[in-house]
Amino acid sequence: MQEFYINKDSTLPLLKMELINDGKYDFNKFYELIQSSTITFSMKNTETGVIKIANKSAIILPKEGYNEEYFICYKWTKKDTKIKGKYLGNFKIIFTSADPSYDNMELIVPIQEELIINIQ
Repeated sequence: MQEFYINKDSTLPLLKMELINDGKYDFNKFYELIQSSTITFSMKNTETGVIKIANKSAIILPKEGYNEEYFICYKWTKKDTKIKGKYLGNFKIIFTSADPSYDNMELIVPIQEELIINIQ
């Protein structure tokens, strides 16, 4: 489980997830594809199941000092962090590519563990 902490009514820090090469895919191709992808962020309350954020636009940022390494990020608004609690978050990447094997393929991140967001 990955945990992220942010204060109530805060917009910083950015929520960042590093894209990690697990060796299963052509990682250079993945980085090329993500450049033209649609990335969204969603978050729901872990106790009530109520969705707080649904498919809001997220961004990719290059990792400083590295070629072809990126973070997928979400920029908070005060409305997003208005209510204290524990939330389950995820990013959805929709690939748009001329390569038919990747076009409109969806990937939900994180893959192996949950992302828990704590608004305190």
